[in-house]
Amino acid sequence: MQRTLKIFEPAVAWPWFAGLLVIAALAFWPSYFAPGLRASSPYIHIHAVTATVWMVILVAQPWLIRTYRYVLHRRVGAVSYAIAPLVVASMLLLANYRLRTAAPEAHQVQTYVFYLQFSLAFLFSLSYSLAIVYRKDAEVHARFMVCTALTLIDPVFARLFYWIHPDSVLIHQWFTYGMTDLLFVLLIILERRNARGRWVFPLMLFAFILTQIPALLMLTWLPIWQAFATWFAGLPIT
Repeated sequence: MQRTLKIFEPAVAWPWFAGLLVIAALAFWPSYFAPGLRASSPYIHIHAVTATVWMVILVAQPWLIRTYRYVLHRRVGAVSYAIAPLVVASMLLLANYRLRTAAPEAHQVQTYVFYLQFSLAFLFSLSYSLAIVYRKDAEVHARFMVCTALTLIDPVFARLFYWIHPDSVLIHQWFTYGMTDLLFVLLIILERRNARGRWVFPLMLFAFILTQIPALLMLTWLPIWQAFATWFAGLPIT
């Protein structure tokens, strides 16, 4: 009998996503919840709501399978067709808003943050799109959906590390990217004997690393990215 990866079985998948949701709430409490919701811009609220709904979907879907609620599972899956684009749109709107309102002296820092937002929006879009392409192959579909959750590791844990040690932002980036990549490696090792779907995590690990390199090597200060950020900031969408 082939060895299977327990994390993807409906009985054990949802607690991992639920744990990430709790950690996210703790990570964003000091900057989002504690000052009061009126202190944040509408674009932050839109992003917070859509990202939270997405994480709830990640928790609900495997739980619905576990409890044999297949019809409801399909209905929630249909809802994701609307929520996933809203997640991406909220990320880009927030990025545009922050670029347009950044002080001149903070321009380079904000263009670096913009790269983080833009690359995560790309990885989320890629993961979800492939999950939909393979929606009829449950094992492959599930793995790509997990990849959408892995895009949340960086923003969630970077915020936690920032509250612990606010003076080492670049080091935080190495830690959060390292955590994400190590999770991929762990998943690859655990499912190395699986017959189906084991190609998903190596492929996505490669995609994640490619997008991480410019941030880790500070390539966002190159003129080509600065020009793109200036063009994006000029879009009148916020």
